[in-house]
Amino acid sequence: MVFNRPNGEKASIEDCVRLCAEAGYKAMDMNFHDCGTFRTPLWEHDWERWIHGIRETAEKYGVEFSQAHSHFYNYCDPTVPDKDVYEEKIRRGIIGAGILGIPWIVTHAGTDFASATPVKSSKAKSLEYFKPMLEFAASQGVGVAIENLWELNISPLRRYTTTAEELVELVDALPFDNVGICWDFEHADIMKQDQLSALQLVGHRLKATHVSDNKGKDNDHILPFFGKTDWPAVMHAVKSIGYEGDFTYEILHYIDNMPIELVPEALRYSYEVGMYLLSL
Repeated sequence: MVFNRPNGEKASIEDCVRLCAEAGYKAMDMNFHDCGTFRTPLWEHDWERWIHGIRETAEKYGVEFSQAHSHFYNYCDPTVPDKDVYEEKIRRGIIGAGILGIPWIVTHAGTDFASATPVKSSKAKSLEYFKPMLEFAASQGVGVAIENLWELNISPLRRYTTTAEELVELVDALPFDNVGICWDFEHADIMKQDQLSALQLVGHRLKATHVSDNKGKDNDHILPFFGKTDWPAVMHAVKSIGYEGDFTYEILHYIDNMPIELVPEALRYSYEVGMYLLSL
């Protein structure tokens, strides 16, 4: 959440770790997607040394990276240019997750928009796509958690794996031990899903979380209680399935425009909000 700074500037990952640790955070997400989207050392020839430096910084401040977000693209679309570039971003993210000791890296499924049977076709192409990814991730000691998506921003088109049903069917069809689900509470809220029944269907497959609030599809990724999500109901749903993993923020737009002088106190407040949520 510190990465995005005013005027489009980006903070260093090392500064993000330090500031979050000083605010009380003990576990963090490593967003390889943003590191691949914007110019960062991930694209230098000695990028692995940079990852090792991040690990040293995390160890210095007593922080662990418990999940990550992979780069992604719509692999179901044959017209996507530069697929080899996207695949290299994904490969580096998985290797980086292994270096950082991250057990689960989150990614998105693709959608075959051109098909007359988009759910069937998207599932078939996803099974073909994820098998080599999961094999490579396993070689790095990493699991892949596929995320529930949302689609109001592309309506009337719809995305594959927006529902828990599609997500569970996809994950269950992949014959690997290192595949699971990341549940994005905000995506589910935007889609007006019943999170209790959805999470009870997901059950033991839940390996990672994305926690953020929204005021609608044009005002998303904000701190819980700043939007319209029913957080007591969400926490009841999480407890109902016995989830024991981390409750991980994805609040990209919480402090985008905040001067750096105010960031430490804002981070401490976000930590207290998270602890209150866990108390529910």
